[in-house]
Parts: sequence; C-alpha cells; structure tokens
Amino acid sequence: MRSKIKHRETLEVIVGAVIGAAHSPTAVVGVRYDGRDLIMIGRTGDLTPIQAREVGALVQPSEDHPWPPTTTSGRWGSTGGSAPWTRVTPSVVIEVAADAARQGLQCRHPLRYVRHRADLSPADVAPAGADT
Repeated sequence: MRSKIKHRETLEVIVGAVIGAAHSPTAVVGVRYDGRDLIMIGRTGDLTPIQAREVGALVQPSEDHPWPPTTTSGRWGSTGGSAPWTRVTPSVVIEVAADAARQGLQCRHPLRYVRHRADLSPADVAPAGADT
C-alpha cells in the first residue's frame, strides 16, 4: 500500500482580514504585498479557541482598507453567495503552514495557523510570489 506524503512548508504572511469578528475570528486571511498592493495568499482553516483569542487580541478593524466588505464565498471553497470578513489593519505577521499546491500566487488549500511572529513587521515579510 502506498501512502501519500504531502509537502508542507511554513511561511510568514500578514493578517489582512479575518473571517468573523475581529475580537473572535474563526479564520485568518493571509496577505503579502506585491509592490504596494495587498495580495491574498490564502485563508487558514478554522482557528482553535486559543488561536482565535490570540489573533483577536492582536488585530484592529480597518475602515480604510482597499478591499470590499465581503468576498464571494466560492473564493474559499464553498458555492454561492458572499462571505463576510472583517478587514483589519495589515500590521500583524503570523507563521502558517502551507502545502505546495498553488494557483498563481494563492495557496490552493487552507493554511494552518502556526503562531504569531511578534519579532517581524510587515516589511520583513517576503513579497507575494517570492517563494513560489
């Protein structure tokens, strides 16, 4: 019997939005800069309660954000309608685990939240496409 081995790597992303409320998110939308624009890299799977509290304590909602207030839910693997997110100030860096499957600059599968990177600023994060 052959087993499948999935290749995963860790990378740093900036928190650009969260699914749910900023103080109690259910998932994180990870971004990187491409020049001066925020490019979505991927979305985490559901956060654990501990992870949600940690992220919720770090992020601040942003009304001055370049993205629309909702995204199509198909973008995250479900069909029809739109999915609300809370746009946040892109100042928090997190480490995520991602498999190698990419579609353009985006990860094809959900990211896994690993930890907050308090030692890094958004300027320290590699630009979109740097590690594809």
